Amino acid sequence: MAENRNGAILAADFGSVHTRLVLLDTVDGSYRLVARAAGRSTADFPFNDISTGLTRVIEELSSITGRTLMDGGQQIITPERTDRAGVDYFVATASTGRPLRTVVVGLVPEISLASGIRAAAGSYVEIAETLSLNDTRSEEEQVNAVIQAVPDMVLITGGTDGGAQEPLLVLAGRIQLALQLLDPARRPVILYAGNTQAAPAVQRMFRDLTAVFVAGNVRPALDEEALEGAQLQLGRAFDKFKENRGMGFDTVGAMSAVGVLPTAQSYNLLIEYLGKAQDVDVLVVDVGSAVSTLSASLNRQANTIIRTDIGLGHSAHALLDTVGIETIQHWLPFNTSYDEITAYTRNKTLRPATIPQNLRDLYLEHALLRAGIQALVQAARPAWRKANPFLTTALPTFDPLIGAGAGLAGTGNPGYSALLLLDALQPEGTATLRADANALLPALGALAYIKPEAVVQALEYGGLEELGTSISLSGQPRHDRAAMRIRIRNASGQLVEHQLAGGHLWVYPLPPGQEVEVDVRALGRGVSLNGKARLRLKVSGGSVGLIFDARGRPLPLAQDVRGRATQMPDWLAEVSGGEVMPIDERWLAPLAEADTPLTAAESPTPAGKPDRRWRGRRGQAATRSLTPEEQEQLDEEEDLQNALR
Repeated sequence: MAENRNGAILAADFGSVHTRLVLLDTVDGSYRLVARAAGRSTADFPFNDISTGLTRVIEELSSITGRTLMDGGQQIITPERTDRAGVDYFVATASTGRPLRTVVVGLVPEISLASGIRAAAGSYVEIAETLSLNDTRSEEEQVNAVIQAVPDMVLITGGTDGGAQEPLLVLAGRIQLALQLLDPARRPVILYAGNTQAAPAVQRMFRDLTAVFVAGNVRPALDEEALEGAQLQLGRAFDKFKENRGMGFDTVGAMSAVGVLPTAQSYNLLIEYLGKAQDVDVLVVDVGSAVSTLSASLNRQANTIIRTDIGLGHSAHALLDTVGIETIQHWLPFNTSYDEITAYTRNKTLRPATIPQNLRDLYLEHALLRAGIQALVQAARPAWRKANPFLTTALPTFDPLIGAGAGLAGTGNPGYSALLLLDALQPEGTATLRADANALLPALGALAYIKPEAVVQALEYGGLEELGTSISLSGQPRHDRAAMRIRIRNASGQLVEHQLAGGHLWVYPLPPGQEVEVDVRALGRGVSLNGKARLRLKVSGGSVGLIFDARGRPLPLAQDVRGRATQMPDWLAEVSGGEVMPIDERWLAPLAEADTPLTAAESPTPAGKPDRRWRGRRGQAATRSLTPEEQEQLDEEEDLQNALR
């Protein structure tokens, strides 16, 4: 634990595409976000060193703030000096790089092995192999299986505290033999989270072979599960693994007060802290380029789901394989082929930093995003049911709902961010919607270790973007029939009345920090406001305002493409306040007729997005003459694709 100081805090988060920095400092006695900067990550070729990107972004942040943050040796200055050079604390989190290939060892598959797998789900791991007493393979086959798994880490669990040690040590001995046969440079780290009485013996077995981390037993008793200690040590193991791989993680980790924590673990720490300290049920969802995370606290029980097969850049094609082509098509308001969607996801995997260039690309991107979030929710439901055995709705009543990552928080329009959260999560009743537009949450999770008061203060003073409050109808209202009667009384006493038809949204503009009294009634049979016919409450606004959602739950997305071509542009316009961008009639033609690509001039472009070269239905470039600059760029892209095939 670092010495308690109250100066500036610098936090870095290393993603697969971007390196982000936030600077917190005390203003009027409370920590607040004072500056931020971002740049391209440099973990991959040609730099292969995250510290290079860190130095560049720190230089940008220094230019913005006028503060000197690094010395001549490229080291962050700590503690803060009297001339305000440097910072008191530096913390770092990372989600870049491949996950840790992990072998999980446990005595009983349904007990200790299952707990070990659940603990590993809270970090960036890929389960490559499992061993248990029920394994029918010979000892030689088990040892070979561990060697062939090429693990970065072995997680050993098993036995209750005070129970028998011999069966556990037998399995650990097979791991020991496998490590002895491996090249010393390729030996995995060991994380032990089993019977605490056996911990010294396990440490002796591996101390001359590799690094050993010891955590509390994930199953101290048959009817008790304790994952927090193992998840904390997983963060240390992650840090050690990154250091061993080089890539600048050793340099950055040496400067950080907490090493380099996994970004997802930082989310889990933050959610757990907020759930216990503020007694709220909160959910954070972050769909990144290579990794996606859903972290939630329900009834003071924190749970984090990490998926390395869900992402909008590096993992875009893996996401398509995970959810299936039909799921993506379900979220599209036009006809499309497997070839077109595959071309889009492969191009995103090849060039993960690219953003949608036109309306069609935007719908494809958001279809992937919605499908990815729903896959995360599906994976999290068993843990939610454990925390709340009486759960009856698809989504527990989380408040707030927080969207993080560029896909959700960097849309460029707060209405888009709010609609994506509502579509993918489908909350019922009342929910506060927020966006982590400043990439602050990873920093706050790391700070929960060393400066918990800074976490609360930064959140209280505008660290997150307040999108607004949503009030959503449950059940299936009749389309275009009265479904919600809304009365809003503002601070001056003025009364606003509105009747909202089923299948639509309505936004009442209300800036952040302002409150109004709302009286909402559900109209019609079989509909409610999360089980109630009427809600009367005070609600606060946001950058979008108050969002009244009378579309129903589950969301009645049309099964036919023409129905969605009417619904989705209307919903987008209703929540964003923009004009309806209709779907081109040719996009609705049968696929055999729709394969002719449109030109760039014919392709609609979303507001605020540059109209760049349109890519056709099967990924081909549209037929129009290219400028010499465009032709040169196209040739470079094709050369790169050919080199990587």
